[in-house]
Amino acid sequence: MGIFSRAAAGIGICLAVSGCTSLYHIHDPQTGVITAGELPYFLKSIRCEVVTFYQLERERRKEYLKIYKRRPEEAFDRYAHFDIDPFLYGTFFLELKVTDTGGLGSGTAFDYKRILSVSSNDVTHVGPTASAQDTYDLIWSFLMKQNAQLASNTAPAPADPARYERGCYRGAPADLIELEGLAEHKYPERAAYKRIIVDASKPLAAWLRDNAILIAANNLTPAMPSESAEPAQMTYTFSVQVTGGVEAKYSLTSSRWTPASVQASASAQQFSNLGIYINGPNAVLANGAKSGSAGYADKTPPLGSKDNPIYTAPSPGGEKSQEFQGGAGSTGRRTGAGPRTNGFIVAPVPVFPPTPTPTQ
Repeated sequence: MGIFSRAAAGIGICLAVSGCTSLYHIHDPQTGVITAGELPYFLKSIRCEVVTFYQLERERRKEYLKIYKRRPEEAFDRYAHFDIDPFLYGTFFLELKVTDTGGLGSGTAFDYKRILSVSSNDVTHVGPTASAQDTYDLIWSFLMKQNAQLASNTAPAPADPARYERGCYRGAPADLIELEGLAEHKYPERAAYKRIIVDASKPLAAWLRDNAILIAANNLTPAMPSESAEPAQMTYTFSVQVTGGVEAKYSLTSSRWTPASVQASASAQQFSNLGIYINGPNAVLANGAKSGSAGYADKTPPLGSKDNPIYTAPSPGGEKSQEFQGGAGSTGRRTGAGPRTNGFIVAPVPVFPPTPTPTQ
């Protein structure tokens, strides 16, 4: 009976671990790789890196447009950029996920030996298994206006800049050269947030800029318009996964038990996922093209211009319809299809909310 009591105690320990599997006892996903206390600082870092990139690309575009007609090669070499649409939203999301696992392992076995005679015996084998897995997922989504600018912060630095300073830098950049320096972290004393470093060498804002140069190579370099591939959207996903666990085993061998053993294990997996979406003027068309819902046509003259006039309907008295010359009102809004085509959506583009990442 003592042996059975020990075995039952081992099973009880394992089932106690699995007993936490209940919607009344849940795990806060903010206790993983990124804790709840770190989240405000991390979200500020994402915001500041992305806004720095927004403003940097807008300034590079301005300089590019000044010289690209006269010196296209120089314009690309010095000011290649991703054409961020200032009238669209950008977005980023943060997913925090925790997976807890516990149970009896395959090493749990109870082999009871009974001696039948001097030359024979029989063995009864029982190998129970039990396991439980709990997964908790938290997803936060954020919108950012893509015309966002770095604010000027001239107030003295507080004792805890990350907590009390909402601005990203102390002092607004005066020109493109200074803005490039901020993106490259050449003025660390001016940063009011913790920089996110890619490959242990480059801040995220500068890394995004370098990727924008690469993606622009098929559009801004001197080439035939018919051969161009127009960048529409930049999407980046970063994931960090950490797994830890423990395993315990008890075994007893005697004349009756060959053996009696209990193996229990428990593990926890922490998963953090960050996604960033940066939209160009053709972002909606690029997403529509995935489902065959986006089309294109040659650009037509503005409605109301000489080549595309507006006509009034004939009056009941049979008077000749009137033609209105002139251009349509200018709103400053960029066309949604970029510089070469007039794109249109054939059918509504489906909207998919963020979904949990499948369990690894």
